[in-house]
Amino acid sequence: MDILFFLIQTVFYDALILSSVSVVLKKRIPMSQFGLAVSASLVASLVIFLVAPIFVFLVPLLTVRIAFSPQTVKQYGLATAYFYVLSATLSGMAHIIRYFVNFDLMNIWWFLIVGVIIAVTVGIVFILKSQFLQKVYTLGEFEHQVTLYYGEESTTGIGFVDTGNTLVDRVTQLPVMIVPAAKVASLNHLIKIGKIPSWELPFSVVGADDQRIIAFRPTLLLIDDVIVKDVVVGLSPTSFAKYDFLLQPEITVGRGVV
Repeated sequence: MDILFFLIQTVFYDALILSSVSVVLKKRIPMSQFGLAVSASLVASLVIFLVAPIFVFLVPLLTVRIAFSPQTVKQYGLATAYFYVLSATLSGMAHIIRYFVNFDLMNIWWFLIVGVIIAVTVGIVFILKSQFLQKVYTLGEFEHQVTLYYGEESTTGIGFVDTGNTLVDRVTQLPVMIVPAAKVASLNHLIKIGKIPSWELPFSVVGADDQRIIAFRPTLLLIDDVIVKDVVVGLSPTSFAKYDFLLQPEITVGRGVV
């Protein structure tokens, strides 16, 4: 019975805490990675629980690594820290409730109460993080070194984070990075011969009719030497005055870039 309760608690805790960390970091966890992370945590917890329970505190290191696939030490440390803090909060609340309430394994209300408590805690942390602990950015921190690979070709330059750019591709539902067509002149040939799949991306500008630009998925995108996934590139017919790429916060925030 102790092992059964431990396993149920592990799955419930991990699913709830991973979801909470995802909200706080504003980083979506793919369902495949979410399920794999919870499953790996369950197996690792069971083995450690039976062999050496004292090392169970190391399991979150594996869980975070699988769920978020952090690409830098900073990303890994931040996600792990949030996981441990939320885990400690949840465990503390659970023990307090169990002390005052006669716990019954089949009593779903216990799970609901704990869920509400952790949800409120995450909400408070998220509000504090968003409203009171925001970083003050300088102009230089809106600029990033970008390397865009398309097929066997590549181009580099400076990308600027435009906070007003919230363009999302309707096909993939991914944020769009804008690059002048002249910057990737050889791309048209690659598109024509079918090496780079592309499609039309509709967008609107205040005071003008709806327009369309060519969009494609990059072969590889590096921003400040960090691999950035889940991004669509849109081709602008005009060039920018000072920058080579137009980024948006959704592309950089929470990916270890800023």
